[in-house]
Amino acid sequence: MKLSVEFLGLYGAADISARSTVEWPPHPDRLYQALVDAAVPDDRPALAWIEAQSPPEVDCAEAVPLQWGRKGKVFVPTNYPTDTLPELRRKQDRQFPMAVPSGPVRYVWGADPPADVFECIRRAADRVTHLGRSDSLAMMVIEPGVAPCRWTPRPGGPISMRVPVRGRLQQLDIAFSRGQRSAPSPQVQYADAQAMSVEGPWEGLVTVRLAKPIAVEHVAMASDALRRAVLSRLGDAAPAIAHGHSHDAHIAWVGLPNLSEFGDGTLLGLAMALPKGCDSMERAQCVGAMLSLDHIILGGVRFNITRPTAAMSLHERTWSRPSKRWASATPVVLDRFPKGKLTAEEIVAQGCERAGYPRPVKVELSHTSSLAMPPARKFYLRKPGALYAHVVIEFADSVTGPLLVGKERYFGLGMFLPQDART
Repeated sequence: MKLSVEFLGLYGAADISARSTVEWPPHPDRLYQALVDAAVPDDRPALAWIEAQSPPEVDCAEAVPLQWGRKGKVFVPTNYPTDTLPELRRKQDRQFPMAVPSGPVRYVWGADPPADVFECIRRAADRVTHLGRSDSLAMMVIEPGVAPCRWTPRPGGPISMRVPVRGRLQQLDIAFSRGQRSAPSPQVQYADAQAMSVEGPWEGLVTVRLAKPIAVEHVAMASDALRRAVLSRLGDAAPAIAHGHSHDAHIAWVGLPNLSEFGDGTLLGLAMALPKGCDSMERAQCVGAMLSLDHIILGGVRFNITRPTAAMSLHERTWSRPSKRWASATPVVLDRFPKGKLTAEEIVAQGCERAGYPRPVKVELSHTSSLAMPPARKFYLRKPGALYAHVVIEFADSVTGPLLVGKERYFGLGMFLPQDART
C-alpha cells in the first residue's frame, strides 16, 4: 500500500528530540495520528491494520528549513490571565520550526490490506487536512501496490523515526479520554537505500539523440555503427577503452529505446557507457569524439545525430537509479548454451557476476518482454547463432545501473530498466 502526502505550502512540525529543528521526513507515527484524528468511529478500527504491519518505507526529497522570527524565536502572548486582552499579557518566546518541501512524501507498506480495510483507510486519508501543525495543510492519496523508497528500516541506520506499533490506537484513545498528551511511540532506525546500493561497473552514460528513430530490433547494429563512427573520429590514436582490444574494461555502446508511458519502443538515442576507473584523458578523448558526431551510417543509410532532449529514455537517471528488480529492455545473449545441470537461469546469474554485479537471487527468462518491447526472436544479432531471451532479475540489495548483462552487453543487447523507472 502506498500513501502519498502532498503539502499545500509550508510544513511545520518540531522534532521531539530537538524542538528548535523541523522533523523531516514526517515520522510514520505522525501520519498515523493524523489518520486516527480524521477517521470517523466506524473507520477507526480498520486503522489497526497499520499497527500490525512492519514499519513502512519512506520516500521523499529534501526540504529547506526556515527560521521564523529572530534567531528562530518569536514572542507570543500567554494564554493566562484570561481576563486580560492578549496585547496586554506577558509574552513568552516560542519556536515554530518550518520547512519548504520540494515534493511529496510517500509511505509504502509491503502488503495491501483487505478491500474493506483499504476503503476505510482511504476515507480517513480523504478527511485529513493537515500533517504536523494545523497550518501545515496537506492532502493524501492512497493506492495499492509497492514502489521503491529512499528510506528503509535497517538496524544501525543513521536516522530514527517513530512508528505505530500494536496497541497504538488504544493508547491514543486512552490519552484522549484523559485529556493528556499521548506518549511517544517506539523508534525504528532507517537507512538511505541509495547509500546502501551496490555500485555497478559503469561510471555513467553519455547520450545523443537520433533525429530519426530506428527500429529497436536493429539496436546491435546501431550500437556498432556508433562505435565505428567514434573510432573514425579518434583515428589511429584511439585509446584502448574505445576499441576494446585489451583485457581491461572498455566502453559499452548501447541504444536507448523509447520506454515512456506511451512509447513505441523505437530507438530514440544512442549512448556510450564509460567504465569506472578509466583514464581521465582517454575518457575526455572519447566523449569529445562522440559529441562531435553529426551522423552515423547504418545499412548504407545516414541517420543524423543531435543533442538529447528531456525525454525520459534519454536521461541517464532513468537507466542508473538504484533498484533491486530489473527488466531487460533488450534481450540478454547467453554466454553459452545450457547443458546438463547448467540451466539458462544459472548462466544469466553467472553472467551478472562476470559483468561486475552481485549474484541475483531470482532470474526469470521469457521470449516476451515485460516492458512491451518486441519478442526476443525479432532482434538481430551481430553474430547469429547464440541463444537470447528477455530476462527479469532481482537482487538481494539495490544495485546502481546502468545494468548490462550477457555476451553482447557491449553492443546494446542485455540492457535493463529499473523497476518503476517510469515513475
